[in-house]
Amino acid sequence: MKLNEQQLKQLRTFIRQQGFTAIDLQMEIIDHVACGIEEKLVQNPDLGFEEALQQTHVEFGVFGFSTLKEAMANSLRKKYFRQMSLELKRWLSFPAVLVVGGFALVLYQLFFLIATPWLFVIVWSVYLAVSLGVFAYNWWLQRRYRKLMVMQFAIQFAFLPTFLFLIGVRFSEVPGQIIIRPEHTWIYACLFACITLLFTFFFAAYFRIISYAIRKCREFEQHVHPTGI
Repeated sequence: MKLNEQQLKQLRTFIRQQGFTAIDLQMEIIDHVACGIEEKLVQNPDLGFEEALQQTHVEFGVFGFSTLKEAMANSLRKKYFRQMSLELKRWLSFPAVLVVGGFALVLYQLFFLIATPWLFVIVWSVYLAVSLGVFAYNWWLQRRYRKLMVMQFAIQFAFLPTFLFLIGVRFSEVPGQIIIRPEHTWIYACLFACITLLFTFFFAAYFRIISYAIRKCREFEQHVHPTGI
């Protein structure tokens, strides 16, 4: 027996009253709890929805649905990590891998064409600008979707590149500088290309995860609460 739209609305309201305001976390808890309620209604057709809801809530003990929080949060993280793996597969698939390879080759050549200090300044400036853009995007989403759990998960991928770059400069042989030995130039060029690609992937993964979460949240809202939050 599937819960109808009205019952799902009631369930969502009940769960929000328990303090779960993140929509993506609500989705996981509602899906889990709804299965338990549906099972009870199948076993006992005379049981009312509200009574089945209360019984399901009681089964979780004195902490109620709070005991589900960590389990459902882990479930969400697995889904978001899966989106990362899908993004990686997309990068490695044909013909995208040719674009990625071409970008890596351009980065490799740039290492020889542009003076190293200027190259790092340019790259860092670009990533700083993108990071600020991500921050603004995140702020806008926070206003619209409240505190989605996905923000806490995905934001690390957006700011990790800039953070790692600053750490690398801080612990270089000469503070604030990166020493390039002529005999190892090609190695540094390869590292530069690989690290820049990795950083770019982090940003791409961030937007893929966010887009996935928003799409699921919108589907959830339309199904459970068509009038919005």
